[in-house]
Amino acid sequence: MKRALFITLVAGLMFVGVRDAVSQPMAAPLSASPKSIDVQKRLDLTAAAGGVRTDESETARRVEALENELRAQKAELEQMRKQADEQQQIIEFLMKRLGVPATSQPAVTASQTASANDSNKEQGSSSAPDNQLPTVDERLKNVEDRLMRIGPFRFSGDFRLRLDGILRSASEPPNPPLSHVQNVRARYRLRFNLDTDLYPTLSFHGQLSTGPINNPLTFDQDFSSTTVRHPFFISEAWIDYHPKQSVQLQAGRVQEVFADNLRFLFDDDIRFNGFNEKYTWSLKTRPLFLSSVEARAGQYILTNPMVAVITSASPLDHAGQTVGTVGRSTNLFHQGLLFNQRFNEKWTDQFGADLQIFRNPNQIALASTAEGLALLIQPGIGIALSGPLPGAGTATTTAGGAIYSARSFKILRLPYRLEYAGFKRGDHNYPVALNFQVSRNIGTELRERDAVLAAIQIGKVVKRGDISFLYAIAIKGANSLISQVTDDDVGTLSGVNIRTNYFRFEYGVAKKVTLQSLFFMQKELRNSGDFPNFFVPLGAFAPRTYRFQQQVAFSF
Repeated sequence: MKRALFITLVAGLMFVGVRDAVSQPMAAPLSASPKSIDVQKRLDLTAAAGGVRTDESETARRVEALENELRAQKAELEQMRKQADEQQQIIEFLMKRLGVPATSQPAVTASQTASANDSNKEQGSSSAPDNQLPTVDERLKNVEDRLMRIGPFRFSGDFRLRLDGILRSASEPPNPPLSHVQNVRARYRLRFNLDTDLYPTLSFHGQLSTGPINNPLTFDQDFSSTTVRHPFFISEAWIDYHPKQSVQLQAGRVQEVFADNLRFLFDDDIRFNGFNEKYTWSLKTRPLFLSSVEARAGQYILTNPMVAVITSASPLDHAGQTVGTVGRSTNLFHQGLLFNQRFNEKWTDQFGADLQIFRNPNQIALASTAEGLALLIQPGIGIALSGPLPGAGTATTTAGGAIYSARSFKILRLPYRLEYAGFKRGDHNYPVALNFQVSRNIGTELRERDAVLAAIQIGKVVKRGDISFLYAIAIKGANSLISQVTDDDVGTLSGVNIRTNYFRFEYGVAKKVTLQSLFFMQKELRNSGDFPNFFVPLGAFAPRTYRFQQQVAFSF
């Protein structure tokens, strides 16, 4: 390993040497050097002092001096070319040792390249040769990419420091008593990615991350627990099969197939165990400005209760499953279509429709209770957790119960996104994106089954000095989505039954370093008892909740 790293570093240094050598002006041998200028000045001064016409002997001396200078310059140039040729040969040898794929064109030495450049200049041609070899900078980048590997793996990750505050005042009579909330804490997130290509059509991705094991809605780790070491768990692990560019199949612990980081359907930190499929039709004729159509589908396994026969004392009975039957698993099936349009070089949009179908969704509510924790969660991980899964908020038939008020969850969503290439100020780009999404739980006729999101974003942080601003409003009814899988920042202490306005500001401190500020204002929509068999953990009587997050994100 040490020998390989040493050879790689030597190769990088030699690339820099070649770049500097080749970038020297090699096609101007008659340009005057400092020595020839000094010779010329001395000759001119001599002629001026004598006040007489330079005779033939003086002319001969001048010519001889210039010829000597030209010979020295030519010898120096030949030496540089010879060094470049030697370094090029060493570089090619080291690249072969490192396994960098060789180009199909024949090798060209620095002297041959210089001769070709001279020939092009003489012909007055400004175009590059047809068989252009990779530049030195490109080859150097290739070697640097290889340095990021250890064996067959590529590594990357990110680290984030966050100040997170949640503030809410206490309720006032005659409302039910509700204590105030004041939770200001420091947190951090560390994610470590590893990727490898097993074959050209088969790859693997894995991610390790911080975060409490009993909260799948966050990767953040609080600054707490005195000096105890914090855990590091498997967050993502999947195999990706892509036999051609239009087909992608994934299996393992995967991102949700329609994930868009808009904090609407799902929390941006949640991952599912299951399968994803994606197929893209590229339309060359572009009817109605359509550039492509995407078909996506996901099948996820959420629980495996391993109960042969449900008894009256079983937690599954408390979750509404039939006594005397086999304990069935909970699953999510998500499928839909997305249509991409390109109107011109600046304007694009995307629209579509997708449907989520949850099988046995009450087990998700059961996992947020103590008896559900013992049955559904702890056996699968082999660890006794400190408490049930957080994220409750969807309406249930009893207070704190495990049966949702909605008899089923079949969530139909219609998303639309409009993008504009934007405008430019100095060397900073400001693209604009509008997002609008609406969903309805068509699995129930109850009220509060709709959800909507509208957002606008201006700017994008890529490099130092870039700025981005986002504003969004989200309204989620208590029967519209399953709170345990939707966002817990937009929905603090309750993922649904909310109306939330939130703002996000980002500033590029440096490349791969971003300062972010987020602010949320949340108000609940309905109280328990507003409808028959309707109970929510946080009602509309609760005062407005404020949440702020100030953070610095580093990527590597």
